Amino acid sequence: AQTITVILGEASSLIQPLAAWRDAIPHDAEITDCSMLRKMCQEAMDILDLESQSLAVMVGTWFGQDQRGISALEHDNHSENTQENVDLLSMEAALEEMAFMCQVISRYCVFSQQIIVKNNATTTTDRNYNSNLQNLLTEQSLHYSTLETRLATMQFSQALSLASPQLIELGRQNLKVPSIVEDAHYLC
Repeated sequence: AQTITVILGEASSLIQPLAAWRDAIPHDAEITDCSMLRKMCQEAMDILDLESQSLAVMVGTWFGQDQRGISALEHDNHSENTQENVDLLSMEAALEEMAFMCQVISRYCVFSQQIIVKNNATTTTDRNYNSNLQNLLTEQSLHYSTLETRLATMQFSQALSLASPQLIELGRQNLKVPSIVEDAHYLC
């Protein structure tokens, strides 16, 4: 996520001054130098944006493969002893990083759509301007929500496995309830 933040952050810091310069140039049709400068600014912004998006997509596809916690979450562990087989803290840290990456990509997509004006959006590549980055964002968001649900289920299962039975004092010595139920009753 830090790499994508650097890539998209550097691109936006280079694009922003070019956009300000492009917008400050007068729109006189008689002055050809002004129109050439505007065109040059637009082309430079387009190149910066397309290259940064392609790098971000490439790095984003590597993200899941590099995260130990995410790969552990993707494998469905139905073993009895989940505490030994699964490191829930690394999974949670990986999901937080994935959420941060989704936020960064989303913010850059909005920035790109607002700042970089396409003069003639008639070609297929112009219409699908942010499509690769948007697809990565959609994929990562759906992946995040699925893995977050799985992590919550695993955390709940681990909490239940750690709960020790507590004796209910109603005159029956063999009637026990998990400590998590007693804790929930106390909190209510």
